[in-house]
Amino acid sequence: MMKKSSLSGWLGNGGWRLGLCAAALPVAMLGGCTALPEDVSDDENLLEVDESEDVAEDSEAIGIAPPVSSAVAPVSQYGDLKVVGNQIQSKLTNTQVQLRGMSLFWSQWGGSYYNAAAVNSTVDNWGATVVRAAMGVESGGYLTNPAAEKARVKAVVDAAIAKGIYVIIDWHDHNATVHTQEAKAFFTEMAQTYGNKDNVIFEIYNEPDGESWSQIKTYAQEVIGAIRATGSDNLIVVGTPTWSQDVDQAANSPITGFSNIAYTLHFYAGTHKQSLRDKASYALSKGIALFVTEFGTCDASGNGNLDLVESQTWMNFMNANKLSWANWSLFDKNETASALVPGASTTGNWPDTSLTASGKWVKQKLLEASGVTPPPPPPPPPPGNFTFTVSPNINPWWIQVKVESPGHTIQSVTAKVNSSTYSLTLQSWGEWATSPSSAVPGGTKVLFTATDETGAQGTYTSAAWPN
Repeated sequence: MMKKSSLSGWLGNGGWRLGLCAAALPVAMLGGCTALPEDVSDDENLLEVDESEDVAEDSEAIGIAPPVSSAVAPVSQYGDLKVVGNQIQSKLTNTQVQLRGMSLFWSQWGGSYYNAAAVNSTVDNWGATVVRAAMGVESGGYLTNPAAEKARVKAVVDAAIAKGIYVIIDWHDHNATVHTQEAKAFFTEMAQTYGNKDNVIFEIYNEPDGESWSQIKTYAQEVIGAIRATGSDNLIVVGTPTWSQDVDQAANSPITGFSNIAYTLHFYAGTHKQSLRDKASYALSKGIALFVTEFGTCDASGNGNLDLVESQTWMNFMNANKLSWANWSLFDKNETASALVPGASTTGNWPDTSLTASGKWVKQKLLEASGVTPPPPPPPPPPGNFTFTVSPNINPWWIQVKVESPGHTIQSVTAKVNSSTYSLTLQSWGEWATSPSSAVPGGTKVLFTATDETGAQGTYTSAAWPN
């Protein structure tokens, strides 16, 4: 049987989002889709700040927060995690733990950020205490390239262990109940490899969509059994029905026969509001523990306008209930939910100019929680600097264009062909496209209009359209 050393906690110092939007959009067009116990002071439990004035001044000059010291890494502080009633607690201190951090994007598309430098930056510059490796299963993910996807996950897990933070190994799947055997094999290997590491959390089903709780529960019991058979007693997080929203159903019939089980709650602030918080409150009142392994500051498509008012309401709720969370997502896709602007460095140390509006807000929340006073953000670049690049793949039945505006998020693009105006859809590869209802006449000049999140617009007239 695999046992954790009591000292292991001290060794840690050293296609697009197929998420909540899946019901509304075709696959090719989908988006991204510690408050502490009262008897323990915040100062005693927050990551310490590097006091080097030179480092702080240099960092502020380029918009990077001063590094957060790793002298009190969270895994050293809390050790192994355990579920007690509706709380996730530290086995070292027997106090409730609230982790905060970032979720990486689907590994098969966002794999360039699955590296130690990116992980380290979320800790050193943002104050994150957890990172989530969202291993894509379908759509060219693990089922197609298991070795490549496992390598990406391991790179993140190894980096988190070296940094002394927690890491979620996420089976990022919407159809896990038909991949039970593959999930069991994967988590058996992960548990055999990392089951003796207090850092590791297993998330065995990202977001069930049409499955009943009974189906999810049956799947979970098999996968949990496989993990526990290795001797691993690490925290396991189980997805809940309807894109991990129906936590009330899990609360009414929780998994029995295994310990150290929490349940997944996901929300996107622009779509999910008080009614979902009510479900979460009910689940907690029934005695199950919740973990917000993914949330967004916009609507469930991963796009749309930021809703920072509702995001703050959710943040207050999570803090009041000491719910751990990971924000979606540490990636540079051109969508509202992304923390990074398109083309941002894949190796971290991101200046504020590389952060989206969502990324800046989430970073500030992480820094506030870690005890770091973030430097005031620089003013955003003025809107209106639009760049249009018409795709070489256009034809009379296909209109496609790439639109960029540094520091801003493109919200919509239209194409006017003579007297007809078409709304374009953001594609998984980052360009806007549509198939018009009537062929574009050869020689026509198409007028593109783009709108960013501030309401600013830019226009561009194409060259003559091909025949």
